[in-house]
Amino acid sequence: MVVTDIQICFAAGALFADLAAPAILASTNASSFRESPIYTRFRHRLLTYPALVLGPSATLLMLSWPGWESQYLGSAFTATDGSPGNASLFALFLLLLALGSWFGNWLGFKWVLAGARTRLRAVYGSVLVGTIVLLLGRWPAPVRLGSYVDFARDADALPFIWQDTSFFVALCALTAYCAVPLGVIGWQAYRESARLR
Repeated sequence: MVVTDIQICFAAGALFADLAAPAILASTNASSFRESPIYTRFRHRLLTYPALVLGPSATLLMLSWPGWESQYLGSAFTATDGSPGNASLFALFLLLLALGSWFGNWLGFKWVLAGARTRLRAVYGSVLVGTIVLLLGRWPAPVRLGSYVDFARDADALPFIWQDTSFFVALCALTAYCAVPLGVIGWQAYRESARLR
């Protein structure tokens, strides 16, 4: 969803740096971490995620169910035919996915090396909590399926997402497709630190 994915990319970058903190501290220092092999590995993994996993999944949902994917924020996300300005909103979203991942990772490394893991946890935890609050504040948008126009007219008249089999199967499959790589990247981050214990 447009309203959640950028924050998830940022939080993932920060969380994975937090999970790998012992390996980061043993491998690099604050003045040269940007050139370190461990930072390069993490940056590569975290930029690959929006490029090969989350971006394509979001694109599929945006092309198939633009009202729901944009959480009915406005007609600009759905009125893209012949309107490059409106279409550029989704291009900007895809760019921000990568920037969110990169910034979360960079900030995570910077704060781990500065001894500020508690502050890092507070920031990425707050981002995740804020994202959940934002999503719940959009209620009933997350559970209703239709066009922006239909949602604006009468959201309660729209079917629930689980009542449309093709949407619900696609949503479940894409959620699994997006969650498994996050789990793998997190496990890799933890494993790098576990070797040092």
